[in-house]
Amino acid sequence: MSTEAWADALPRVGQLTSREREVFVLLSHGSSNQELADALFVSERTIRAHLSSISAKLRLGSRLQLCLASHAHNHGCRVRPMHIVADDNSLAA
Repeated sequence: MSTEAWADALPRVGQLTSREREVFVLLSHGSSNQELADALFVSERTIRAHLSSISAKLRLGSRLQLCLASHAHNHGCRVRPMHIVADDNSLAA
């Protein structure tokens, strides 16, 4: 899976239920499953179920990718990050 799969997932955020979207938005805060559960007044098991469903719908395979997608979604980032390659001559005096 691409390290930028999170960027490809952004258009699919609309497929999430309202509750999944709540979990998805809070995920960018770096909260643990238990912290998410406490914030939403549900069990940790329920959060795990939501995260599993979100991962499947967004086609993301890791929590890091979910967090990156959540952060990008929350802050309006819709563009794939640029890859900057340094020119060997750019540091020449």
